[in-house]
Formats: sequence, C-alpha cells, structure tokens
Amino acid sequence: MDLHLQPDWQRALGQRVEVWRGGKLVRKGTVEAVMPDDSLLWISAEGNSLRQMIFRRDGYQVFTHFLPPSSENYH
Repeated sequence: MDLHLQPDWQRALGQRVEVWRGGKLVRKGTVEAVMPDDSLLWISAEGNSLRQMIFRRDGYQVFTHFLPPSSENYH
C-alpha cells in the first residue's frame, strides 16, 4: 500500500498513519485527535507505545494509507 503525505492533519483523523521527522520514521499508529488548526495531533496508545502528542511546529510529517470507504459509511 502506498503512503501519501497528508498536510491536512484533520483528514488523517481515525486513520492509520506513519509520522516522520527529518527523514526518519518516528511512529506508526492511529490518529486519535487533531486540533482544529492542525497544530498538533495525538496518536493513540497501542501495544507498548503510550499515547503521543505530535506538534507540527517540530517538523513532523504525517503520511496516510487511504483505504476505500466501507459500505457501512453509506446508509
């Protein structure tokens, strides 16, 4: 599956993502929350990893794997 840079962090809400900084993978996980101004997001706790706050100003980039919408979204 291809990764796509997601500059609009709101669109990553609820998605599995990879967070990169300085060309290095920092974290993989699910976006749990995003500030309305896209200034930061939270990656949910998973396995041995705690919930983590990611600040855009620190140079992080978010990459998403967009999955096709499921039929459950269409009522």
